[in-house]
Amino acid sequence: MATSILLVDNDQQLTALVKSLLTGRGHEVSHFDSGKEAIDSLSNHKPDLIVVSEQLADIDGVGWIIKLRQVNRETKVVFISSRWRETDVYQQLTKDFGVSLVVHRPLKPLLFGAQIDGELKAKTASELNEGTDTETFMQLKTRFASILPGRLKNMEEIVEQSMANPEDGEAIKEVRRLSHNLKGTASSCGFHHLGETAAQIEQTMNDVIDGKKTLDKNTWDTISRLVGVLHENVKQDFPNELPPPPAAKGEGDDYDDSSMANVLLVGKYNEEDTKKFAQKAIVRLIFSNDPNDALEKAKVTTLDAVIIDMSDMTTDASFDLALKLRGVPGCETLPLAFIHNDEIVARKTEGMHAGASLYLQKPVKDQDMVQAIEYLIALRGRPRILIVDDDEDFTKIIESALGKESMLIKSVTEPSNALSVLEDFSPDLLLLDVMMPNTSGYDVCRKIRAMARWQDLPIVFLTAQSGLDSRLAAFDAGADDYLPKPVATVELLARVRVRLDRMRLMKERADRDILTGLLLRRAFVEALTALHAEAERHKLEFSLCLMDVDHFKKVNDSYGHMAGDRVLAHFGQLLRRRFRVEDLRGRWGGEEFILAFRHEGKETMKGALNRVLDELVTIPFAGDHNEEFFVSFSAGLVSYPQDGTEIEALIKKSDERLYLAKEQGRRRINSDG
Repeated sequence: MATSILLVDNDQQLTALVKSLLTGRGHEVSHFDSGKEAIDSLSNHKPDLIVVSEQLADIDGVGWIIKLRQVNRETKVVFISSRWRETDVYQQLTKDFGVSLVVHRPLKPLLFGAQIDGELKAKTASELNEGTDTETFMQLKTRFASILPGRLKNMEEIVEQSMANPEDGEAIKEVRRLSHNLKGTASSCGFHHLGETAAQIEQTMNDVIDGKKTLDKNTWDTISRLVGVLHENVKQDFPNELPPPPAAKGEGDDYDDSSMANVLLVGKYNEEDTKKFAQKAIVRLIFSNDPNDALEKAKVTTLDAVIIDMSDMTTDASFDLALKLRGVPGCETLPLAFIHNDEIVARKTEGMHAGASLYLQKPVKDQDMVQAIEYLIALRGRPRILIVDDDEDFTKIIESALGKESMLIKSVTEPSNALSVLEDFSPDLLLLDVMMPNTSGYDVCRKIRAMARWQDLPIVFLTAQSGLDSRLAAFDAGADDYLPKPVATVELLARVRVRLDRMRLMKERADRDILTGLLLRRAFVEALTALHAEAERHKLEFSLCLMDVDHFKKVNDSYGHMAGDRVLAHFGQLLRRRFRVEDLRGRWGGEEFILAFRHEGKETMKGALNRVLDELVTIPFAGDHNEEFFVSFSAGLVSYPQDGTEIEALIKKSDERLYLAKEQGRRRINSDG
């Protein structure tokens, strides 16, 4: 049965985005822009969740929540705030008025969807760990049961080896490690008796290693007896026949990984034709051979990239589809690629304007398609989680839980590979086990924290060691959080979301302008510096553009400062939807904006900028008293290295050309002089 969500909001763009996100995740959404109508609706219908924004048609969002709690104290509320408030306001919202989640605009669609699902999935940890109503969890549980005989046999062999050679300290540590892993994974899969017995073996080996027990016959008898109990535990949980062990996945097998990226392929393709490169890129391909169908799928699916085959439609229709896809709420920064039969250099300007990052000429080799998909997915920026844990079965539990929340997951079971994978994968968060072969998670954490690039990376320990000393050691090593095994899925998701959200908010507060959503000057210069270094290193070109909204002071004086803010916000959104994902967009200050286009000269970009200018001048804006007015912009455009080889010189030259554009009558892009 679909969950019911009441959306109370008076912002058309926010409403479209939130409704698209929530209906796409299978929720039923009812919407009111009036606070009174929303309150009245509760007499006939009790939603599972209420989402309310900052401003409604007749009352502000905080005031509405206060009124809501006078008639309804039970329903969970999510508050979308447009600005940062004082701490005591948030405390009052959460403590006195029962707001369970506060999020800030601009929303990050993937994260917001996961947060809403987390609020709706507030089941008890035991329910989630038992997996009574979760098909995926039951599949994991069955898989773990099928490999239990092999794990128990391995433990028996190591125990026998230790008994035969009591001086072999490494074998003793291996018994402890195997029992440690078995404890965490078995309990997380719902085999509690098995986990408890494994915990007794681990504790016995800890006592031996710490010198609290001697490794005598009585100790070995205890270990042997507990290993026997493990077998009895398995028989209790599976009185009949154990499921067969999972078959090794062959090259032709289907992949069903919830953490896969979703790539929309528009054209006359079938699944068999593209299965090979889909498997190599480890993505889920979504097929569509009709532009309208592609748009509908973009509205209800979390997409990571789109590839449009231009050979199956006209070039104009292809560009138009790309523009419409980038207009779908949540897809403003969707990476795009075009497949074409012939060279389209003559129309590359239109492709840049539509946001095309890549052009692939038919026939496309499988390897070229794989590389293209991987490049596009990297541009999208889904939350990336790296798991370092030597227990492969436990990592599959975590992969499944986080993959369902639209996160990209990579697991490392050999800790010595962790640092190299860290550099290649560039995660947004690290989940790290403590007890691993040949090293400890504490040591891995310290090494990571010693690297300047990863000093702010959120690190969460997942381990069956739950004592105070272990927790203190985790924080001393540089961890941000600590979660003991067995892991309650709902708690894991909550902690991961909190860490990701906090890191995102910190970065966006530091890097992005709250009104336009574009990079602030400092963050833009940092990104431009990296682009400049890349261009120097590889002898590549790039172009830079300073833009200024024409007669902006007149807009503020004639139509009001709120109207001026609406112009800047809409212009920022237009710049985000146009051009490629990898191009840089910033607010330079006031009504000035700055753009940088990777690997493209000014002539190509001038045409694309003129198309944006043609769009902007047709958009009607409303003054504070509903007067209609229109705006334009002027711009100065330069290229590296033709117009300068240093950033300061390029910005100065671009500013000079912007000034000339204004002298020449405004509403133009000047690339000369």
